[in-house]
Amino acid sequence: MRKVRALKMRRAALLSAQGATDAQALTLPSLYPEWAAGVAYGGEGEPCIVRQPGTSQLYRINERKAHTSQAGWEPASTPSLWTAIQGSETGTKDDPIPAVRGMEYEYGLYYKDPEDGKTYLCARTGEAEGGKVILQYLPHELIGQYFEEVPA
Repeated sequence: MRKVRALKMRRAALLSAQGATDAQALTLPSLYPEWAAGVAYGGEGEPCIVRQPGTSQLYRINERKAHTSQAGWEPASTPSLWTAIQGSETGTKDDPIPAVRGMEYEYGLYYKDPEDGKTYLCARTGEAEGGKVILQYLPHELIGQYFEEVPA
């Protein structure tokens, strides 16, 4: 009986957590389910925030993108379906935002690449500061297109 009640309470907590703000979600990433193939996401009563498999990185389903996942559609590789939830870094040269695949980048902000540890400025000819773009690539993979390396 206690186990059944505990499972019901966990289910209620998970459903409640799905309505959390990004800042709230980042405080308890373990509360969110790990993404899996063959699961319905984004519909009524279905998860809209998940963890990237094997990590604590959270992703929120993009608006009006309800779907049933398939193998190879992990959040980090499908920016048309998912956007990475970011922390409170300011995006300045001294406080760059940690970059992850599938995140929303903002032109004019600085990002730290996890693979090479370098800092990059998100900039693109013809794009105004404050504009946004979702990319499934890391900054070092798009130098000269979306990013400029910042000298150390």
